[in-house]
Amino acid sequence: MRKIFKMILLCWLVSFNFLIFGINVEKLFIGVKYSFRNFQADGSVIFVDPFSKKMVVYDISSKSIIYSYNYIGSFVISVYRHENGYFIIDRTGQYVAKISTDGQQLKRIGFQRRIQGSLMQDDKIYILLEGGELHVLDKELNRAFTYKFSGSPAYIFSWNGKVFVTYLWNDNYDIEFINEPPKELGLTTPSILVEDMLIDTRGGQIYNLKTGKITKLASYISSAFYDGTNYYITSMSNSTVYIVQNDSIRSSFKLPYTPTTVKKVGNLMIFLSAPYNKVMVTTDGKEIKVYDTGDYPLEIFSIENFQNMFAVYCTDSGDMYYYYY
Repeated sequence: MRKIFKMILLCWLVSFNFLIFGINVEKLFIGVKYSFRNFQADGSVIFVDPFSKKMVVYDISSKSIIYSYNYIGSFVISVYRHENGYFIIDRTGQYVAKISTDGQQLKRIGFQRRIQGSLMQDDKIYILLEGGELHVLDKELNRAFTYKFSGSPAYIFSWNGKVFVTYLWNDNYDIEFINEPPKELGLTTPSILVEDMLIDTRGGQIYNLKTGKITKLASYISSAFYDGTNYYITSMSNSTVYIVQNDSIRSSFKLPYTPTTVKKVGNLMIFLSAPYNKVMVTTDGKEIKVYDTGDYPLEIFSIENFQNMFAVYCTDSGDMYYYYY
C-alpha cells in the first residue's frame, strides 16, 4: 500500500470513441481487471483486483482515477469509506485494516477464522466469520460486541436497520436475525437482497421481508433492481425479465441473450449478458436494442444528472464502456 498515485487525468491509459448502431460509445481502461465486488462511496466506485492486489478509486462522472493502490491485501472482499480513508476487509488475510487515503495503515485487527462476509451500518462494521461468529467493530476498530449464530451462514445483510444472515441448502433454517431464533422459509439459496426482497437464486423464489409472502418466478435468478415502484428480476434459466409489484408479477418479457445484471436508468431498462459480452436496452420490453461491450460485463452505473447515458464495467478486460444516446 506504499505506492499510491493521485490521478486527475481522464484515466491513465487509452480512450476510444466509436459508434455502434447509432449510439456513441466511449471505452476507457481503468487499470483494474477481475474486480468482482465493487463498492460505491461518495459518488466514486472502488474497484479491487484480489489477484493482483490492486485497488482503484474511480469517479464515474469525471472519468478520472482519484487514487490507485498497488498493494491492498491478500484477498480483499469489501472496502468501506471512512472520513480520512478506507476500511479494508481481507478474507484470507483474516483481518480488517483502517488505512488513510495515502495508503498508510492506521490500525489492523485480526481474527482466528477467515471472513465470510461483512457490512457497514451506523458507523459499525459487522464481520461474519466462517462458522457463524459475528464481530461488531466501531470506526476505530474496537470490538463493540460479538455474537454467535445458530449455524454457519453464507451471507450477511441488513434490512430496516436489522442485521441478519442467510443459509444455503439448509433443511432446518434459511434466515436468522441477531437476537432472534432462526426461521425456515422454504428457500434454497437466499443470496441476494434488494430493498424488501430476499431472493432465492437457485430456487427462483422471492421472499418479501415486509409482507412475509413468497412469489415463485423461475430458477437461476441472476439479478434484481428496485426503482421505487417495481422490482425488475432476471432469470438465466429462461432469459426472462419479471416485473414484480405488490408480490405479483405485473408483466414479463424475454431477452435475446442470457441476462446476468439488470438496472434501470431513467426510463431505460438495461441488461448485461456476461457470457455473450452484450448490453441490452429497452423502454417497453418490446423493442430491445443490443450492443457489444468488453469481456465479461459485470456492472451497470448511472451517471449523475444524465438520464440518457450509462456506463458498464467489464471485469475480464478492465474496461469501462460509456454509452451515450
